[in-house]
Amino acid sequence: MVTCNFSPCSQDGTILLQPNNSMSWRINLLLFGAMTVLSMTIAIGFFLAGAGIILPFSLLELIALFIGMYYCLWQRQRKELIIFAKHQVTVQKGFYRPLITHRYHRLWCQLIIRHPTHSWSTPAILLRSHGKELELGSFLNQQDKTVLIERLENLLTIPPTISGH
Repeated sequence: MVTCNFSPCSQDGTILLQPNNSMSWRINLLLFGAMTVLSMTIAIGFFLAGAGIILPFSLLELIALFIGMYYCLWQRQRKELIIFAKHQVTVQKGFYRPLITHRYHRLWCQLIIRHPTHSWSTPAILLRSHGKELELGSFLNQQDKTVLIERLENLLTIPPTISGH
């Protein structure tokens, strides 16, 4: 998801990038609970029928499912904040708070689009300045990347206006 917040009279503002969140934590817990009830019902049925080895493997399966779901939900909390100021572009990356911050001089910042080699891939969006490249929105889908590319092209190709004239 791409959320832009800019003042109408300037090129200063922010772009917030975050993955699409189709299901909330609560719905995922309900799904996990339903899977647990179903799996444990089957495992207990086999245990009562004399196949006791099924129960530990069923528990291992549920633990693996929970770890996988938790990891996916944690990855959904990834965020990238791009802050455009008059002379500076700041990119903050993190999960619940900024973990990494990159700063670039706005006039030296270039937008690089690397088109995918396969039709099912999305293009890579990079900011380049002084020989360093930073990928933006690696977790975004095709539609969100298209919106981001259009917005970044407008912001980085037009130099900031000089006030006072």
